[in-house]
Amino acid sequence: MNGKIAKWLRILGHDTFYVSSAVEDSSILDSLRDRVLVTRDRDLAVRAMKYGKSCIFVPEDLEDALSIISLKFGVRLKIDLSTTRCPFCNERLVRASREEVRSKIPRETLLSHRKFLVCPLCGKIFWFGTHYWEMLKTLSRVKKKKYERMEYWPMMRGDGNDL
Repeated sequence: MNGKIAKWLRILGHDTFYVSSAVEDSSILDSLRDRVLVTRDRDLAVRAMKYGKSCIFVPEDLEDALSIISLKFGVRLKIDLSTTRCPFCNERLVRASREEVRSKIPRETLLSHRKFLVCPLCGKIFWFGTHYWEMLKTLSRVKKKKYERMEYWPMMRGDGNDL
């Protein structure tokens, strides 16, 4: 799975296992268990299907890939603060007060924001600044692509094997 897709799926609340492309294909396939392989590697996708693994081949474009994943698996294209996960380590994020993050973030950020999320595993702190608003714009574009795809989706096989 591409790292950007993994981060987005985590932000959208999905427990996501990411494996670097440096890892051998056989190790990736062995580690899948009951997970779905999301890949941009056509050869890996073909091998996964040969071994009976659940797999979806996605395009290079992040927004196209997310729209296809949403259609295929029903992934909601909405950030839900009660389920969102750390994009870096996959742990579920928890809400934190200003007091809890006061000594860990820049003063300007503390003064200009009221809501914070913290990763209890890696300690990263998140707030609702310009990056968050850009993510919402991206999700809006992904939704548009998803609805455009829905017009012809029934004509596709829809089983992720459209290689």
